Amino acid sequence: MNLRIVLLAALAAGPAHAAAGTCVINGTEHRYLFVAEAEGGPRLVAWLDPGGELCSAAGTAAAGGGGVVSVFVSEAHEEGCSRLVPGAEPETLLRYVDFDRCHWSSHDR
Repeated sequence: MNLRIVLLAALAAGPAHAAAGTCVINGTEHRYLFVAEAEGGPRLVAWLDPGGELCSAAGTAAAGGGGVVSVFVSEAHEEGCSRLVPGAEPETLLRYVDFDRCHWSSHDR
């Protein structure tokens, strides 16, 4: 899928927590490329500045089913970090480290 189309879909979705969806927050001091994909919902991709948030609403068949959030340094960077999330509250990236060794807020719960 063309990344520009996905980015436009992310902008159209806007911020704010999606009901029964999957949200990710950039809790770092750096800008990264994030992905939010709720089970049964759209896969959204967007660059997030520090404090930025991206939410993907869940599909009707998967309300509350959680999803996956990911973060990358760039579109060309194949290694990033992904995290399964229950969907109840946003997952926050606290520190980016290559090769799926990022520190997420759920690590501290």
